Amino acid sequence: MPSRSIANRLESARLAVTNALAESELRSALAPFGYDEARLQQGKGLYESALAVWESQQQKQSRRRAAVAAFDRADAAASRAYLRGVKLCRTLYRDDDVTYRTLGLEGSRSRSFASKVAQMRLFYSAALGSPAILSTLAGYGLTESQLQADFALVTALESARSQREVESGEVLGATRSRQEALSVLERWMGNFTTIAHLALEETPQRLEMLGLAGD
Repeated sequence: MPSRSIANRLESARLAVTNALAESELRSALAPFGYDEARLQQGKGLYESALAVWESQQQKQSRRRAAVAAFDRADAAASRAYLRGVKLCRTLYRDDDVTYRTLGLEGSRSRSFASKVAQMRLFYSAALGSPAILSTLAGYGLTESQLQADFALVTALESARSQREVESGEVLGATRSRQEALSVLERWMGNFTTIAHLALEETPQRLEMLGLAGD
């Protein structure tokens, strides 16, 4: 259900229950049909609960969008640094099959997250663990400290993915809660709307006060 539609439904419920409680003539007309102040307060409570759940879900959606953007930035940074190193090493070690394989340079770069990170970790671990490789790469501007910094980008990428999944799970749970709260409120409002039309059929201006004239 689009957010704007939800906002409109919530506003309709707010207008109806707030005005029904605030206007004595409406309370007097509705009470004989079972909608006394206690039942109207029940509707108000359902509205407030649905509003709170919806606002919480919106906040979690915002956090998820931020987490997705952070993951995308981390992925771009780690991939850029890694592919720069791979390109250099493929040039330097194209005739050294052992080192080429040690660095995991053979074949294409994986597209799945787990395999891609595994390739990155193999490359950096192998390079940082070999004095000979470090010495060679340093001669071409890829120093040990730079390799360590690039390797740290991989850890940051993994953390960003973890956070993205946490936020996605939060949104999923919040969306279910929102749907449940709105369903309960809309059932209450459906019954209230039907009864309000019966109670106020002779006074359409009162239906207007509830925002129900067109329903």
